Amino acid sequence: MSTAFGQYSLSPCMFGYEEATTDIERFFALYNTHVAALNEGVHVDYDGVESPINIEIPEDAKPIPLTEYSNFGGATFNVKNTVKNFYLFRLETIADTLDKIDKKEIDDGKFKSNKELKTGHKMLILKDDSLWVDKREGHNYGHFRKDLMLLKDGVSLNKPIMPYNNPQSNPSAQYCSYTEDVKVITDVTINRTSSSTYKTYCFDIKNEYNINICDVNINTPNDNKLYADNAIRITNCAKVTLDHVRINGTYSQTDHYGYGILMDNLWDTHVVNLKSSSKWGIFGSNNISKILLQDCDINRFDIHCYGRDVTVKNTFFSNLYNQYSSIYGTVLYDHCTFTNHVPVLLESSYNAFTGFELVLKNCVLNMNPKNYYLVDARYFTDKTNNRPETKAKCLPNVTMSKCTINMIEEFSKLFIFHFSSMTYSKNVGYISDIKINDLTVNGGRLTLKVCTKDFKHEKKINFPLYNQHFGTMPKQLDNK
Repeated sequence: MSTAFGQYSLSPCMFGYEEATTDIERFFALYNTHVAALNEGVHVDYDGVESPINIEIPEDAKPIPLTEYSNFGGATFNVKNTVKNFYLFRLETIADTLDKIDKKEIDDGKFKSNKELKTGHKMLILKDDSLWVDKREGHNYGHFRKDLMLLKDGVSLNKPIMPYNNPQSNPSAQYCSYTEDVKVITDVTINRTSSSTYKTYCFDIKNEYNINICDVNINTPNDNKLYADNAIRITNCAKVTLDHVRINGTYSQTDHYGYGILMDNLWDTHVVNLKSSSKWGIFGSNNISKILLQDCDINRFDIHCYGRDVTVKNTFFSNLYNQYSSIYGTVLYDHCTFTNHVPVLLESSYNAFTGFELVLKNCVLNMNPKNYYLVDARYFTDKTNNRPETKAKCLPNVTMSKCTINMIEEFSKLFIFHFSSMTYSKNVGYISDIKINDLTVNGGRLTLKVCTKDFKHEKKINFPLYNQHFGTMPKQLDNK
């Protein structure tokens, strides 16, 4: 059979799909098709396979391997799972372990003396074996930072989030070769059935470069009691695009976590036209550098711990908060709308309050008396981490330009920073500037203030509009 691209391909109909009499037999027909296609270096063609495709996860199931081009042709999968938590589809390049890695080479981005890395296209996967955060409060684990670097003939195209050439860092590394060819997963709907008693995670992608996941729909029963979802898991990847992904529900509860998209150790990620609904935040992310979200409608974006440079454009957020800790560089919101939503929550359980730039441009904030602040810093205490990078406690610089605040319910004060508790006895670092330009307030009158609680700071905070009143609807103030 030939694909539209003129390449030989394999169909599930060639592997007993049409003869299958049970949903488990249909699963094995699909599995055998994909295994054969991977071994032969060809694609799987779903043309002619009647949809919906009803499958059931068998006890001895293994994830169905994906080739570099996986076009499901609009197929709908109804998946029943009563045996085990399981990844349905997997795309993975196996990485090799490096015996040693030089810390100076990591920071310089030059690996000409390393025989495994000095030639070709290589993906370098770093893990600092010294804990970045010793223990997350309320949990039984800490955080190990990770970084991913792309190399061409021994020279890196990017840098790690933070340096490694210091006494406290202890990096270990894996590597794999990569090609610049795009890997595609597209045009599929996966329904996780209400009769399932175990979780079927949909896609597991690891150690890959140039991934395009587009036109994917994932539906999950709303009344299910399961949680701890990873509907799409992406690990150790670079140049990732998710485009027109719809996630309708996740295995999560209002008091138990579960993610539609779990990301760990990614560099250069684009999320476009993502729409989702879930009881918990749709993202669960760690070790993320250079990410763009655009034209999305979601309930939350987060980097739990360790990240750099987040850009969000023309995106709607509602009813939660965007969560960060140990974040560097710039967090930029451009033409975004926040409804009953806090733009930044600094997750205090990691106790890793690093300095960064927070910028809001042309944003609309629909606010009420329950979220009368831009940054929720939660709890600043004298408890410190062992790492020098996260010992001090910092707050970001904040810039607001041409933003609009709509007061859903009238309240009198808008704070840049909110603390539930501030017992930190030392000076707060990094922050030096709060810039508010062209702010429009509708629905009432506001007094703009720095923080809900007093704190000491290392630098003088430049805030030209401190304690200024923003007049009744609509009045525009221009501070230049």
